[in-house]
Amino acid sequence: TFTCPKPISLVNLNYPSIAVPKLKGSITVTRTVKNVGSSPATYTARVVNPPGLSVDVQPKTLAFATIGDQKSFNVTITATKAGAAREYVFGSFTWLDGKHSVRSHIAVKAFCTKCPPY
Repeated sequence: TFTCPKPISLVNLNYPSIAVPKLKGSITVTRTVKNVGSSPATYTARVVNPPGLSVDVQPKTLAFATIGDQKSFNVTITATKAGAAREYVFGSFTWLDGKHSVRSHIAVKAFCTKCPPY
């Protein structure tokens, strides 16, 4: 009588890092974070794009009123040129509040249908 849950994709696990093994065009993932530092705190995202890819974090600012507040944000990763990430490329985004920094790493390998064989 037990119904197994639907499988979850690796990219949707709420880990601090993001790994995308087969990017086709673009993908948006959601992450949720909890304020464990000072209160109140406002963090702004700074992105280091992986080569050949564009990363957009929305919202770009997270404002926490108290310790324990949780906020969700979306990360959209888009291939910007054909075949740019045929092997894994790496980037990151960092949440900064002027005193603290929280970095999340990004690893992406694009799936390219027009690329020559390996």
